[in-house]
Amino acid sequence: MNQAMRRLCKLCLLAAFFVLAPPEVLAQTIAKGQVFDSTNEPVIGATVVEKGSPKNATVTDFNGKFELKLQNSKQVVITYIGMKTLTANASGNMKVVLEDDNTTLNELVVIGYGAVRKKDLTGSVVTVAGQDLAKVPVSNVTEALTGKMAGVNITTTDGSPDADVLIRVRGGGSITGDNSPLIVIDGFQGGKLTDLSPNDIEDITVLKDASSTAIYGSEGANGVILITTKNAKGGKTQVSYNGYLQTKKVAKRMDVLDTYQYVMSNYEYAALRGESALNSFYKQFGVFDDLYLYKSQKAIDWQDDLFGENTLSQSHNVSLQGGTEKTKFNLSGTYDYNAGLMPNNDFSRFAFLLKLNHDINKNLKFSMTARVNDQTANGQGTQGGTYKVRTEQAIYGVATKGLSGMITPDFTQMSDDEINEWQRANMSLAEQSEQYWRRRNNRGFVFNGALDWKTPLKGLTAHLEGGYTYGFNEVKNWYGSTTTQASYVGGKPLADWTKTNTNSIRESFNLTYDTKINKIHHLNVMAGQEVRSSRSNYSAMSANNFSEAFTAEKVFANFGLGTMQTMTGNVAADQNKVSFFGRINYTLLDRYLLTITMREDGSSQFGSGHQWGFFPAAAASWRIIDEPWMESTHSWLSNLKLRVSYGKVGNDKIGSTQYVQLYETNGGTKRYGVGETASSHQAVSTTLANPLLTWEKRTTRNLGLDFGFLNERISGNIDVYWNSTDDLLIQHDIAAPGYTKVWENSASTSNKGIELTLNAAIIQNKNFKLNANFNIGFDKSNVKSLANGLQEMTFASGWASTDNKNQQDYIVRIGDPIGLVYGWQSDGYYTTADFASYDDVTGAYTLKDGVPTTSLLGGTIGIRPGTMKLKDLNNDGVVDAKDITVIGDTNPDFMGGFGFSGEIYDFDFNVNFTYKVGNDIYNANKIQTSSRYRAGTYPNMRANMSQSNAYSYINPETGVLLKTLEDLAYWNEGGNGKSAKAMWSPFSTGDAVVVPTDWAMDDASFLRLQSLTIGYTIPSNITKKFGVQRLRAYVTGTNLFVITSYPGYDPEVSSYARNSSYSGLTPGIDFSSYPKSRAFTFGLNVTL
Repeated sequence: MNQAMRRLCKLCLLAAFFVLAPPEVLAQTIAKGQVFDSTNEPVIGATVVEKGSPKNATVTDFNGKFELKLQNSKQVVITYIGMKTLTANASGNMKVVLEDDNTTLNELVVIGYGAVRKKDLTGSVVTVAGQDLAKVPVSNVTEALTGKMAGVNITTTDGSPDADVLIRVRGGGSITGDNSPLIVIDGFQGGKLTDLSPNDIEDITVLKDASSTAIYGSEGANGVILITTKNAKGGKTQVSYNGYLQTKKVAKRMDVLDTYQYVMSNYEYAALRGESALNSFYKQFGVFDDLYLYKSQKAIDWQDDLFGENTLSQSHNVSLQGGTEKTKFNLSGTYDYNAGLMPNNDFSRFAFLLKLNHDINKNLKFSMTARVNDQTANGQGTQGGTYKVRTEQAIYGVATKGLSGMITPDFTQMSDDEINEWQRANMSLAEQSEQYWRRRNNRGFVFNGALDWKTPLKGLTAHLEGGYTYGFNEVKNWYGSTTTQASYVGGKPLADWTKTNTNSIRESFNLTYDTKINKIHHLNVMAGQEVRSSRSNYSAMSANNFSEAFTAEKVFANFGLGTMQTMTGNVAADQNKVSFFGRINYTLLDRYLLTITMREDGSSQFGSGHQWGFFPAAAASWRIIDEPWMESTHSWLSNLKLRVSYGKVGNDKIGSTQYVQLYETNGGTKRYGVGETASSHQAVSTTLANPLLTWEKRTTRNLGLDFGFLNERISGNIDVYWNSTDDLLIQHDIAAPGYTKVWENSASTSNKGIELTLNAAIIQNKNFKLNANFNIGFDKSNVKSLANGLQEMTFASGWASTDNKNQQDYIVRIGDPIGLVYGWQSDGYYTTADFASYDDVTGAYTLKDGVPTTSLLGGTIGIRPGTMKLKDLNNDGVVDAKDITVIGDTNPDFMGGFGFSGEIYDFDFNVNFTYKVGNDIYNANKIQTSSRYRAGTYPNMRANMSQSNAYSYINPETGVLLKTLEDLAYWNEGGNGKSAKAMWSPFSTGDAVVVPTDWAMDDASFLRLQSLTIGYTIPSNITKKFGVQRLRAYVTGTNLFVITSYPGYDPEVSSYARNSSYSGLTPGIDFSSYPKSRAFTFGLNVTL
C-alpha cells in the first residue's frame, strides 16, 4: 500500500512539472562531448554552435571538450580553420571527428594591409605555414625557406654562423641598387629575418607581382616578404617547449699535397728562384737527397686544426598562450647558440615576443606586439680581411714543420723572413685565430600597437596602427701582439670600435568598407595613409699601444688606456616617407574578380619636385571552375582559376642625400713657422650632386593559372611573368673636375620567367599519410640600356685587391644579364712544341712564329713550357686587353626544390631537396691555392698540383733543374710515361698577379639533400597520465649530401656579394669562404 502511494506521488509531481514548467525548459537539450582531428588528437578552440542560433555557441577547451545547452534545435555545427564543417545530432556523449579540408580555398592569405580568401587572390602570392617551417629545426628561418618557393632565390653566402643571406624574388631589376625584397614583420616594414626565431612564426607570405606589391609603392619593386608571428589565443594557458641539440662537422675537405709532394713542390720553387732561396730551403727542410724521408711523415692537417672539431649548438624556446574570452596573449622566449666550425667562432641570440589582443567592447579591439632581440657573433668568419686568418690558409698552410719540428734552429743564422716562417710553422692556425678577436653585437626592440573599430556603419571598419623600432649595432676588433697589424706599430696590440644606432617610428591609418549587394556583387574598398621616419648615427674610434697583458675584453673595458688614433662620428640625414594608398576588390557572382591598387609615396631621398611617385596596379581573375557549365567536372577538378595582372612599383634605395652636394673631411698637416706643424682639415667634394634624381620604376606583368584535382589532393599553379625596370638609379664614373661619381636615372633592365608549383596529398589514410611538393623557376634577365648611351660598364670584385691584371672582372652590357665574369679564355698550357729554342745564357724560351704571346703571364722569367696559354681571340698574335671576353655566368638556368612528408602511425617524416642548374662560380680559391707565389714562402697547394700530376721543372730522381726543351718534353709530355694533366703553377716566379680566366670558372650546379627529419609522437593516452598533452622526439640531418661537380667546399656561395662596392654586380665569387657544415639534430616538442 505504501509503495503504491509513493508511486502515485511521483506521477503527480512529474505531471505537475510538465504542466507548470516553461516551454524553453522542456525543450532544452545538452550537447556534451569531445572534438578530435583525423589523427585522433583533441581539437582546441573549435567553435560549437547551436544550429539556427548563432549566438548560442561555445569553444572546445584544451582537451577538445565542450558542453552547450541547446534551446531551439537538437543539432550543433562544429567548425575549425583548416577542417571541414560538421553538423551533428546532439547528445550527452558525443565524439566528433573533423576531417581535414584539403581544398583550403577559403583559407585567409595575408596580403598588404589586409587578408583575402585564397580563392579570391588575383596576384602572384605564395605562402609557407609556420608548421612547415618548424619541421626543419634551424635557428635562421631562411634555411627553412630555401627551395620551398618558386621564383625565390635564397643563397646563404657561406657557412659561418652569422652568414649573410641573399634573397632575390624573380631576379631583381636594379644594377647598382639594392635588389633585396622588402621585409614586413607584423606590419612593420624594414625588419630582418634574422631577428626572428622560427618558433615564433605563424606564416610567411611572399608577394611577387605588382598587383600584390604595389600597395607598398616605392619599396615593392623587388618583392615583399610578409611575416606574421604567432597570434594570441584564448582558453586555458598552454605551455610549450621546443628545443634541440645539434652537432656539426665540416661537410667537405680539400685534398692537398701530402708531406713528400709538398717538400718536392717547394724545392722546385726554391731552385727556380736561385741559390739564396735554395739555401733557405735546405735550412728549413734539408737537402734534396734527404727529402725521401718525408714520405713516411704524416702531413699536418690544417683543415682539421682550423675547422676539424665537431661542434655543439643548441636552441630552446618556451611559449605560453592563453587568456580569457576578451583578453588573449602569446609570450615566447628563445635562446639560440650556433657554434661555428672555426675556433672562437659562434653566434648566439636571445629573442622575446609578446602578443596581446584585448576586446575593449564588441566593436573595439586592441592588439599589440613587442619584440626584443639580442644577437652576438664572435670570431672572424669570412670577414677576415687581408691580414687575418682566413679559411684558405687551411689549404696552403705548411704540410710539415720541416727541420723546425725536429731541432731548435739557430736564429742567429736565419734572416728575418726565415724566422717569421719558422714562427708561422710552429703556431697553429687555431692559435693565430685567437690573435684576431672580433665581436659583433646587434640589439633591437620593436613595439607595434593597433586599434580596430567596427563602426556603426555596417561594413565599415577602421584600423589605426603605430610603432617604434630601435636598433643598435656594435663591432669590435682586437689584434694581438703577433698579428701583422701589431707589427706595424711596434708589436703592441691595437683595436677599433664602431657603433651605429637607428630609431624609427611609423603611423598608419586605414578604412575598409565591405558590402554585398543582392548576393551577386561583393565590394571591398580600403583607403589609408602612412608616415614613417628613421634616423641613425654612427661613431668609430681606433687605438693602439695596449698592454700585451690585456685580453680583448679588458681592452674594450679600458679603451682610454691605449693611444687614440682616430675618432669619428656622424648623424645621417633623416629618412622620411609619407604615403597614401588604396585598394578596391570587386567580385561578381563569386567567380569574376577585379583588384585595383594605388599608392602615392613622398620620399626625402629625392630633391624638391621629384619627391612624389604614384604606383598603380590592376589584376583580374576568373574562377573558371565555378562556371555552371563546369559543374560536370567537379568530380575530378576542384579548382581552376586564371589570373592576370599589370602594375608599376618603385625603388628609392639609395643614400638619403644623393641629390645634394656631398663633402668629406680630408685631414693633413701644415707647417707654421720653423719646426712646428698643426692639423689642417678641408672640405673635399666626392660625388656630384644630382637634384633631378627620381624613382626607379618597375613594371610587372603576370599571367597565372591555379589548378586543383580530386578535392585538392593534387594542386598547384603556373605563372609567366615579364618585368621591366626603367629610370634605374645607377652610379657611374665621371670625368668632371673635382668629382669622381654621380647618381643618375639612366638605365633599364628586364627579366622574364616561368614558375611552377605542385603539391600532392598522395595517400591520406588514418595511419598513413604521404604528401609531396615540387617547385621550379626559370628567370632570364638582360640590360636594355645604360648611362649616357654606354654599351657596357665594368666593375671590380676586389677579391684580389690590387694584384688583379684585370681589376674590372665583372661586366654589365646591353643585351646580357647582370652577373657576367669578364676575363680571358684559357687554352691549356704551352708545350715544348710551341717553342723554337731555349737560350741557356739568358734562360729565355723563344716561341715559334704564329704562336700567340702575352705579357700577362710569365712574371719576371717570361713565358715557358707549362705556362697557362690564353686564346688570341682577335688573331693579332698577341693576347692582351683586346682579347677580354665573358668567361662565366653566375646566373642559374633554373632552380627550385622538392620534398616529401608524411605520417606512419605515430611516426612522422619530412625530407627536402634543393637544386640549382647552370650557374658558374668564380673560383678564386682555386687561383689562390694553385699558386706557389701568392700564399707565402712555403705554401701548400691543392693535390692536383703535385709534381707527379702538374708540369714540373725538376728531375724527380736527381733534383736537377730541367731547362732544355728536350728534357722538359721527356719528363712532362710523355717521354717517361708522364703526361702532365695540370699546368705549371699558374703564377710564375716573381709574379703574384691574378689573371682572371675561364680556368677559374667552375660549374656550380647541384642537388642538395637539405634536410631529413624523422619524429615520433608518444600516444596521448600515455603522456596525459603525466600531465603532458603532447610529446614528440625527432632527429634531423641537415646538408646530408650534395651532388655537384664543383671542386670547392660548397657550390652555393657568394663570398664577395656584399663586400664589393657594387653588391649586386659581383655575385658568385668563392674566396676564403667559410665551409658549410653537415649537422645532426636531436630535439623535443612538448606541450603541457
